[in-house]
Amino acid sequence: DEICSGWEKGDLNQDTLINVLDIVQMVNLILEPEPDIDPCILWSADINEDEMVNVLDIVNEVGIILGG
Repeated sequence: DEICSGWEKGDLNQDTLINVLDIVQMVNLILEPEPDIDPCILWSADINEDEMVNVLDIVNEVGIILGG
């Protein structure tokens, strides 16, 4: 997505590291969705690109962190 060109999939907090902090933010997005969330955060959180942020994205994020 052009508007999110500086973003990386899975790096929700944009600290250049994909780690447990990104998973925590993803869980918060799922449990307490905000109406005015930055679309780039949603793009970054949708790891499997199915246009939904859900537990499958968390599973994929864990796989990225563990190197799989």
